[in-house]
Amino acid sequence: MPLLSVTHIQQFVILGLWEMTEHPSEFPEWYEEACRRYRAEGRQREYVCVRALLRQMTDNDPSWTISHEQNGKPILQNGWDISISHTKGICSVIISPDQTVAVDIEYMSNRVEKIAHKFIRQDETADTIEEKLIHWSAKETMYKLYSDDRLGFEDMRLLPFTLQKQGVVLTENLRRSTTVEVSYEITPSYVLTYAVRS
Repeated sequence: MPLLSVTHIQQFVILGLWEMTEHPSEFPEWYEEACRRYRAEGRQREYVCVRALLRQMTDNDPSWTISHEQNGKPILQNGWDISISHTKGICSVIISPDQTVAVDIEYMSNRVEKIAHKFIRQDETADTIEEKLIHWSAKETMYKLYSDDRLGFEDMRLLPFTLQKQGVVLTENLRRSTTVEVSYEITPSYVLTYAVRS
């Protein structure tokens, strides 16, 4: 199993990463349902790998099940908060029993250059591909963290930060006039961001 990591980032916040290399049929427990939901093999793979990752994060407890609210937000039947993200070949899940959590993952690519003007504000600075991906991913994370606000890109602002392999970028929800620490990690394959709020 290509489990990349399971990390307790706080006492009751767990973050997992999984490299999605398997054929969906390698997970018979979820394969039939994945086929009913999706025709595309890639979507089926995402469906089964997210569930396999969650199983690894919860000590192989089969009682943890994912469903969705009407707006598409994933929820866990046991009441824990969950956020899910997947990109080219990798998925990520973050869970917590008592805090709101959010995660986003984006594969490393210069494709972000073509759309940067859509999500980087005039009062933000992002010169490198990595900085642009952090802006994109951090805002996706904030959108999930405040899902009820339905934030647009103009409603979020990243404060200036010094690029590192791992770090924190302060990100503002301008509608609420609040600031959240969004953690990030840069690898040669992807940029990962996640955040937690009480």
